[in-house]
Amino acid sequence: MSQSMLQQASNYAKKALQYDQARRYKEAINNYLNAATVLQKLITLEQSKEMRDLYYRKAREYLARATELKEIAKKPVSVDKTEGDESEDEIEAAIAETIIGEKPNIAWDDVAGLVVAKSALREAIILPMLRPDLFKGARKPWKGIMLFGPPGCGKTLIAKAVATEVDATFFNVSAAAIISKWLGESEKLVKELFDAAREKMPSLVFIDEVDSIATERSAGEHDALRRVKTQLMQAMDGVTSKAEDRIVVLGATNIPWDIDAAFRRRFEKRIYVPLPDLEARQAIFKIHTKGVEHAPEVNFEELAMLSEGYSGADIALICREAIMMPVRELDAAGALSDTSVQVRHVSKGDFTLAMEKIRPSVSPSELQRFDEWFAEFGAD
Repeated sequence: MSQSMLQQASNYAKKALQYDQARRYKEAINNYLNAATVLQKLITLEQSKEMRDLYYRKAREYLARATELKEIAKKPVSVDKTEGDESEDEIEAAIAETIIGEKPNIAWDDVAGLVVAKSALREAIILPMLRPDLFKGARKPWKGIMLFGPPGCGKTLIAKAVATEVDATFFNVSAAAIISKWLGESEKLVKELFDAAREKMPSLVFIDEVDSIATERSAGEHDALRRVKTQLMQAMDGVTSKAEDRIVVLGATNIPWDIDAAFRRRFEKRIYVPLPDLEARQAIFKIHTKGVEHAPEVNFEELAMLSEGYSGADIALICREAIMMPVRELDAAGALSDTSVQVRHVSKGDFTLAMEKIRPSVSPSELQRFDEWFAEFGAD
């Protein structure tokens, strides 16, 4: 029974994609919804957790696309443009949204610690863009770089810092948005994206959560997703570019073990961004309490020692929680509206209490898995 239902869901999905590409939105919506409904029934019958998760992801994908098509169907169609012109305009608009015109206001010093990662990125990206004349022939620059490590450790932050350091066009690409929003035309969007990057060289194409597009390929994978992966790999491999092109693809992921082997090869530099060390944790405490008065007994070095195992994002949350406590006390006393009453300084106890409330978001077993993957595949 489950096999026949799976085939039914597959048939609905294929029809939905065909109608989607033909811009017959009403029929596409109905078939996406039918496919999602069948998959939801399959979830209740399936014994395997992996298959249930797969059905769930597919059902969400179809429901999301059906919702988007409902919004598209509401928009009036311009009589001055052909369907092809509208498609081109939509893709150009999508690419324009990925370009950050102004450099991110993140300085190199704003990224606490990560000395090894900074050094590797400087060598791989900043130096070749500053002195392209030195990186010719056998000394060619890296085309693909992947930052991996636990969540909240500064991968996105350090990518923005790189963009600040170099005089390059920064493309901030959401892999999930490419797949969900442009189902059926995703590979065209990828091609146009790299064409735009080539026109605006030197360019840095940053793909956050790259695992959402570069996962291992499988037999049951959606054909549209497979074509996107192929197009992206060709772009990264330089199949459609020249040797002198100055385009770097920088990806970030929290689950590097899910990356397809072919993509892993194309990310020539694989840089581990670990949890912050003692010195970095101390700096993070200072950064996230800047401009807030604290009591003399607050010792950032001591707090850094107590916060071993916390990520940078965890420490930022601790700081936000601690510096809010004096304000809460003022509010509880009914004196918040009285501007003559000054808020007390943040105390050591505030930070201690905040640490009791906020626990590390990364487990030791997860850290061990990152260390093992780095030992096997790291290349920084």
